[in-house]
Amino acid sequence: MKMLRILVLIGILSTFLGAQNLGSVSLMHTQTGRVFDPGRFEIQTNMNFYTKLADFVGSPNLKPSDFTAANWWDVSSNLILSFGLLKNFDLTIAPRIYQDTQSSNEFNVPGDIFITLKGGSFAMAGRRLYLAGMMNLRIGTGEIHNYPFREYASGALEFGFATALSYYLDPYLPDRSASFHLNLGWYNHNEAGKDVDIRGISTKKSGVNSTEFRYAIGFLYPLDEFDLRLEAYGTSFIQQPETFVFSRENFTYVTPSIRYKAFSWLSMDLGVDIRVSSADNIFTTIDLPRYSDWRANLGLRIKVLPLSEDEDSPQQLERRQFNKRVEFFQSIIQEREKAENVQEELDKLIKEREEAESELEELKQILEEEGN
Repeated sequence: MKMLRILVLIGILSTFLGAQNLGSVSLMHTQTGRVFDPGRFEIQTNMNFYTKLADFVGSPNLKPSDFTAANWWDVSSNLILSFGLLKNFDLTIAPRIYQDTQSSNEFNVPGDIFITLKGGSFAMAGRRLYLAGMMNLRIGTGEIHNYPFREYASGALEFGFATALSYYLDPYLPDRSASFHLNLGWYNHNEAGKDVDIRGISTKKSGVNSTEFRYAIGFLYPLDEFDLRLEAYGTSFIQQPETFVFSRENFTYVTPSIRYKAFSWLSMDLGVDIRVSSADNIFTTIDLPRYSDWRANLGLRIKVLPLSEDEDSPQQLERRQFNKRVEFFQSIIQEREKAENVQEELDKLIKEREEAESELEELKQILEEEGN
């Protein structure tokens, strides 16, 4: 097993690929209600891809003699940097380092920059529920936007707000228990009055600020060395963009994925997005959907800080969680002891009252006898 981990590590580092990870404490497409501890720093990478052979559409008899089929590719990759800033707050900065645009500037390097400020780890219901809020920015530093097979990118300064709610079956060992996660958010593409790219060849001015409702649902089941995950995510436009925008329809994907936890400081993700929303809306010139039918995701997560591997080893994690559990039960015992002390004081007062009433009764009888 140790040799397997070493081989996996060598393979990962040699390819330096990554999954559709969101930074902070997250699944593949779903944020959790928790954030990094102060001082924690992680580097993640992101690569996902889709490909399809685009052949001639129509009757074979009408196929031109000089026609050749094209193999369509859509690949994107991000570098994701996540920092634990303060208690209950972390920051993620993710520059897109590669994006197929299907245009003259095919690779669109450098691409856009994504920034997320997240406040979370607000515990409720006996630490079973965690709540977080996020502010998301997309800075349009890439040359080309509004490219096919992807969610809409206007090229403007896009922004949005979202909330994340997580439920853990075990409040004392959340990372080792099954958990459920829900994200709900609003997003503004902020493109009114801006020239939007058309295949990197021409531009058209947008007359609207398109907005959308974003959602994600995730389930995670941890094992000793693997995390099994299932998610569903998508968007629904509140204000649709202009008709010349490629990806202007709603979409929903379902994503099964697995995380291999090779070391306490390194893990690898593998998953696939499967589109479950309608494919009725396709490009008019090619027989391909506006959103890809599927996307393969590969991922890498490296914990850089804290430097000590032992500090976050499974043994240390269990010890810290055990200490928290002991403190919890100690607080319960202390509360119970306080309640028992109160009851003892009440019992003592009742006994003293009964004794006083008995003494008064005896005095009363003495007085009555002396009066006679």
